[in-house]
Amino acid sequence: MTGKQFIIVDVFTEKRFAGNQLAVFTDARGLDAETMQEIAREMHFSETTFLFPPERGGDFRMRIFTPEYELPFAGHPTVGTAYVIVSEQMKELSGPITPVTLETGIGPINVEVKTEAGRAGHTTMNQPLPIVKGQFNDIDRLAAALSIEPTEIKQTGLPVEAIYNGITVTIVPVTSRAAVERIKVDVRTLEEISRKMNAETVLVFTRETLMSTSAAHCRVFAPAAGVIEDAATGSANGPLGYYLVRHGVVKREPVTKIISEQGFEMKRPSLLHIEVDVDPQTDEVAAVRVGGSVVIAGRGEIFLD
Repeated sequence: MTGKQFIIVDVFTEKRFAGNQLAVFTDARGLDAETMQEIAREMHFSETTFLFPPERGGDFRMRIFTPEYELPFAGHPTVGTAYVIVSEQMKELSGPITPVTLETGIGPINVEVKTEAGRAGHTTMNQPLPIVKGQFNDIDRLAAALSIEPTEIKQTGLPVEAIYNGITVTIVPVTSRAAVERIKVDVRTLEEISRKMNAETVLVFTRETLMSTSAAHCRVFAPAAGVIEDAATGSANGPLGYYLVRHGVVKREPVTKIISEQGFEMKRPSLLHIEVDVDPQTDEVAAVRVGGSVVIAGRGEIFLD
């Protein structure tokens, strides 16, 4: 009987069984896209990653699958996979920071893994620069899809924007944590809105947080990708940091540091550390990074015949 081994990690958490789950297949050679999709559906995490030898000068080629389809890029899979590579010493450690370059569907993504005392630690990915793709103005329909009142969006005075950084997220501001906690998704309508915005995910956030150190409390939904709710979404939180800085919701610094809370309503609390660099000459966002802690939760093998 042949099989492929995998490692399960919890991403954006220091505590096992919190954060966002990820299965990493450390040697996916010989697997075709159909088989990888079947495995991802069997694992049934929001994403599963598969590692191959590099093709374009990186350390590994990475393919990412939701239970429904392949993604060109995603946040917590990139962070979690880089952590596994360093933790399992699939790449030689290089001092206090070990860089990992992952070849993805949108090109190489550079990740830095702290390696204190020879162990993998806090892991940070550099994201493609966000691009605003448009606004969604039918607030009544959007509010109905989230089961909240339109005023709970409108009273923020902030726009609902679609932002692209490899995949597209729709950012939705609301007035209170109570409104975020009360959300019950109309899956069909939210999926229709997502498709209209060409967005894979919808991030709803408020500035009212559980923890005093956090700048935002959010929930992320991805019905178009077959994931009703996600516990920690690095690809969406990078654009959130960009949004907060660009609209002056947080104080703009040369390096603005933001902590975002996610997954608490799912009983999988997650903390995502966002850094937004601003060019002092142009006052434009020059870089976005998202990182956090990762914990190995388990190991296993999928049988193929």
